[in-house]
Amino acid sequence: MLFNSLIFFALLLPTLALYWWLPWQRTRLALLLVASLIFYAFYHWPSVFLLLFTIGFNFTLSRLQMRWRSRLLLTVAVALNLSLLLWFKYAAFIADNINGALALIRVSLSVPRPPIFLPLGISFFTFQVIAYQIDVYRREIAAEPSLLRFAVFKCFFPQLIAGPIVRAKDFLPQLQKPVRFNAASFHQGVWLVLVGLALKIGVADVLAQFANEAFHGPATLSTVGAWTGLYAYGFQLYADFWGYSTMAVGFGALFGLALPLNFDTPYLAASLQEFWRRWHITLSIWFRDYVYIPLGGNQQRRKFNLLVTMALAGLWHGAGWPFVIWGLGHGLWLALERRAAPLPNKHTLTSRFLKTVVVFHGVCLLWVLFRAPTLSLAGTYFSRLLLPPFTAGKTPQVLGWWLVVFALVQWPLAWTLKERRFIDLPLKLQWLLALVCVYFILGYAGARMDFIYFTF
Repeated sequence: MLFNSLIFFALLLPTLALYWWLPWQRTRLALLLVASLIFYAFYHWPSVFLLLFTIGFNFTLSRLQMRWRSRLLLTVAVALNLSLLLWFKYAAFIADNINGALALIRVSLSVPRPPIFLPLGISFFTFQVIAYQIDVYRREIAAEPSLLRFAVFKCFFPQLIAGPIVRAKDFLPQLQKPVRFNAASFHQGVWLVLVGLALKIGVADVLAQFANEAFHGPATLSTVGAWTGLYAYGFQLYADFWGYSTMAVGFGALFGLALPLNFDTPYLAASLQEFWRRWHITLSIWFRDYVYIPLGGNQQRRKFNLLVTMALAGLWHGAGWPFVIWGLGHGLWLALERRAAPLPNKHTLTSRFLKTVVVFHGVCLLWVLFRAPTLSLAGTYFSRLLLPPFTAGKTPQVLGWWLVVFALVQWPLAWTLKERRFIDLPLKLQWLLALVCVYFILGYAGARMDFIYFTF
């Protein structure tokens, strides 16, 4: 059930109407839970039992943790949640690498390769509940006493599949008391949903056609074609996940619930550190708080910790060596930035522009590893980007315009998404912007494509 499908809105609209009609908070929460389970079951109904098991298990252990603070209980909670993620997402990858190593040393044994099945959103809701268990252990929050509230926190459908990763201390208090209908918040939520749909349908899905063609057969690309294909993928990925996250925040606002924004013009960053403060913000914060900082160590050790953290971040995105190397590339770059002399607090517009251009292109080059299914294909694509013979080629005019226009409008568009800025604009401008979004949604609606991060 995709956010950009009619069947999703067939679930959303009645749920939304009934939610605001009901006066009792427990009934509202029960409605959100039922809607979330229906949403999740539509993809693969047996997976609902896995979701319900993780809800019951984590609720029980957090309550025990609150009564008897125990590192053993925390270890059990984290280990079981991670073991489910490892089995469904990484078991086949691990088996393939073991079998490859055995074949290399000419051992005739082989490890059975389990069938690949990835429950939707398991990477996101696993990280979310691990953070909850750690926060309860640290006594940063109290264990939630209501199973109903905990279940809604665990599987609230707007952010269940691909985030943003919400923190219990921010979300659970919102579920305790009935929320009064706020027209301004609802208005802003509608705008967020419109923008998210326009980004997905009118930008990401259009650019996907060019990116898919480029990465399907990179050996035949010209140098110009390889770079424009890479730009298309870089902006497709950005628009796709920015669109999903924006819609998730918008749907939350329609229910009177605040979810964190996940993107803040990352391609305008002047350093990789700044990029990761702006890209997939909730995931970056998760790895900082629950991996990088706990690793500890002195200044030299922290540079190594960056490599470990980013390698794990790469592996989180996918069970494959290209993702691991992508993460290591980011980790090495971040470590080198920390080793370099601190940047001055003040710099000219020109110097910031040049740094932004360098960072953008470095990030795009690493996206090759993110997009290519194999290291061999990634190597072929890199060769067409960076090695002679350098050849020109025609770039589809529509692609050039799409990239330029989107690059120019990303900052003003992001500005309208923060807080309630959109509703402070003149009414005529609001209508104009909304109509532009509707044009992109209806004008480019075609074959529905999955959101890219659904596969993670």
